[in-house]
Amino acid sequence: MSDPKELLAKAEKKGVPSSGFMKIFSGSDSMKFEEASDYCIQAANIYRLRKQLFEAGNCFTKAAHYQIKASNDDEAGNTYIEAFKCYKSSTTNNTNSRESSINAVQSLENAIDIFTKRGQFRRGANYKFELAEMYENDLNDYPKAMECYEVASDWYSQDQAMALTNKCLVKVAELNALNGEYLKAASVYDKLINNSLGNRLSQWVLKEYYLKKGICQLAATDSVAATRTLEDGRVNDANFNGSREAHLLHSIIECVSEGDSEKFSQAVFDYDKFAKLDKWYTTMLLKVKETITEAEDDLL
Repeated sequence: MSDPKELLAKAEKKGVPSSGFMKIFSGSDSMKFEEASDYCIQAANIYRLRKQLFEAGNCFTKAAHYQIKASNDDEAGNTYIEAFKCYKSSTTNNTNSRESSINAVQSLENAIDIFTKRGQFRRGANYKFELAEMYENDLNDYPKAMECYEVASDWYSQDQAMALTNKCLVKVAELNALNGEYLKAASVYDKLINNSLGNRLSQWVLKEYYLKKGICQLAATDSVAATRTLEDGRVNDANFNGSREAHLLHSIIECVSEGDSEKFSQAVFDYDKFAKLDKWYTTMLLKVKETITEAEDDLL
């Protein structure tokens, strides 16, 4: 098996642009850059076999650079994806996982830029969603994650892929709420409701959208808007009317209006016995409860 460092040295030597007298007779340098790229890809695959994935990612990145110099952007886009895969996989066994995540993000952004410039927006949307997940889960950058989810939702919408559009919007709404942008989150849930009304495939999830919208409005201390959401849900969605979601929203609106934090906790506990609350719900419901206790403290 060849030494990857020797292959990279060959690539560096081959990838030097012609100049002066040599440039006149050598013509285009595209072939030289393609050969340099091939050396880098060979080195990357050797590193892959050795499970040195961070180094493999670096080699694929170099290969993509040479491919761009050779005006072979299509190949470069695919090569950046290979670099992304290597960097992402290396986060689990690399001591500097943050550097791996940053490199993975950069590789993916480069690939998306190439795909969209060539009109491949559906493909770009798929990777934009994956990019958003990395910002959210690996780099804990909520604003950047929301931005990527929003762009992906727009590209999916242009392709009439409403299920995928809604999948992105759900993430936008959830992250806005967790980031303290409660009314923005409520607005996104309203958009999700409008996208889902009359759609048999997504109508079952309307109950959750109404409940989450109301919770966001309560977190923003807008009980009037939350009450309106409850009423709209009862009118527009037969499944919501009489559901556990509707009952919970009605109960916590009452608790907030009455300033009764103990009754609030009981209502949440009763709901959780039948439908286990996830981290988003517990975080947001705790925020709503805090608005009650803060109001109680103000009265003392």
